[in-house]
Amino acid sequence: MDRRIFLSGLAGAGLAFLGGCGKAGSSSASCVSELKFPASTVKHQPEEVVSKVKNTPIAWTAYPKPYVTMPEPPGKGGTVSTFQILFSSPPPGLGKNPWWQELNKRLNVKLQPTLAPSPDYATKLLTLAASGNFPDITYINFNQNGQYNGAGFQKFIAQGAFHDLTQYLSGDGLKDFPNLQRIPPLTWQGSSFQGKLYGVPYPIQAVNGQLGMYRKDWAEKLGVDNPKNADEVLEMFVAFATQDPNGDGKRNTYGLDGLRQSMWMGMFRAPNNWRLGKEGTLQKDFETEEYRAALEFTNKLWKKGAIHPDALTLTLNQNQDLFHGGRTGFFTQGGWGFFGNQPNTDYTQTRQNNPKANPQPWLPPGHDGGKPAMAIGTASYGFGGIPSSVKDEKKIVELIHIMEYWAAPFGSEEFTFMYKGIEGKMFNYVKGAPVAVSNGNQNWANGINYLCGPGEINYFYANQPGEAERMQHWQEESLDGATADPTQGLYSPAWVQNAASLVKMEQDAFNRIATGAQPMSHLDEVIKTWKRQGGDQARKEFQDALQKCK
Repeated sequence: MDRRIFLSGLAGAGLAFLGGCGKAGSSSASCVSELKFPASTVKHQPEEVVSKVKNTPIAWTAYPKPYVTMPEPPGKGGTVSTFQILFSSPPPGLGKNPWWQELNKRLNVKLQPTLAPSPDYATKLLTLAASGNFPDITYINFNQNGQYNGAGFQKFIAQGAFHDLTQYLSGDGLKDFPNLQRIPPLTWQGSSFQGKLYGVPYPIQAVNGQLGMYRKDWAEKLGVDNPKNADEVLEMFVAFATQDPNGDGKRNTYGLDGLRQSMWMGMFRAPNNWRLGKEGTLQKDFETEEYRAALEFTNKLWKKGAIHPDALTLTLNQNQDLFHGGRTGFFTQGGWGFFGNQPNTDYTQTRQNNPKANPQPWLPPGHDGGKPAMAIGTASYGFGGIPSSVKDEKKIVELIHIMEYWAAPFGSEEFTFMYKGIEGKMFNYVKGAPVAVSNGNQNWANGINYLCGPGEINYFYANQPGEAERMQHWQEESLDGATADPTQGLYSPAWVQNAASLVKMEQDAFNRIATGAQPMSHLDEVIKTWKRQGGDQARKEFQDALQKCK
């Protein structure tokens, strides 16, 4: 969740001041399914392993030899302003930042970034909206499922704040931007709105945030490894909390740091937000028996002491510390940075605390011994949009080409500069792969290089044969039977207006029932309230939108 910000305030923000159509071009598309994307013309590299399973990240057997994808600078010599999110300390200013100076030369523009620290991002974005003065490239960040700020951005779009870029970013138009052709169609679709594209996305794994790491050594020691169904999963995590897996003779371990709702939803094959019936009707996830089964399972874990008692208040850093320190037997966030023996991965930090630890990937089985049904997300952290205040079409095309530089393919000369830095000052090649320079200034690019890069749809682990392919296979398993949200990219005014309160209502009910604060009957009352306070109206509007897509 560290890279996804809840923008609940956006859903109810008044944006009537944003007038005009704001379209760079017209598009007949009105549904996600109508978006078309040409096959990539970028040459595959010899080190590239492309999965046969659709939407699976690429694995790299070695870092490719440097190659150039954009021989000419994309900029025309002017000034380009940006609004971006910052997840770390800010970079040095331009005068003391050789990387930023070099970036300006490579782009042939004077880049003027505004970097909003992640806790302040939502407020600063709303401030920009209130002023009606978005920067030339404005990054719109998605939260875990896109519901909060996705709804907020839909309101921006409805008010005409950003250009419709569909004619450039799909169909034949995309052929003018070869690097962008490498972005998976699922990512384009996941960041679309009513079948239209309003920016260049930052791709992520299709199944993200649900790829877990568990203490396999604990499971083997206690004889509960490789659970085949829900009962055996329960047995494993209860054993982690009750049978002294770390061998210190104390009752100081837990199976889980949190409720981990998405894991059990996948195990019981609950819908991904909504389930689409044969008649075109939508059923909300918490209206299904599968959801209730997952909730009951979570309550069993809680009652048997498998879940940390502070599960509802622990922060991400605290969750990581518990797992790294051998106090919990399971952790999940993403998967891309879990493994590998490079510094700061969860695998490395866990092994540093206990060299005998064996953290390994874990995906729940289906509750009945079959396959789980994990949720497919937006496949995007967000995207860079171009505000309608930019009137010159040539400027719009220039800005897309500038974002194309950010989106250069993994291992290219442009990618290496954007995400590894300046050779000799920020990294050196070691056995053919870029390795950070010890004591080098690693924060020159902080925040500035986070916009629409392809890093997380590529698996690469330097000098670790087979690791990238193993991670790729893990994603393939996660995608097998995974389900999409049928309302993704559709517009419901009621959902835009009420998403923050409706999602919170559902989440609070799950938490209270799972932890025993309320009985299962409480869910029925919450569903009734949810329907009255905008849920049923959103359902109708989504159903109407789906009918138009037939």
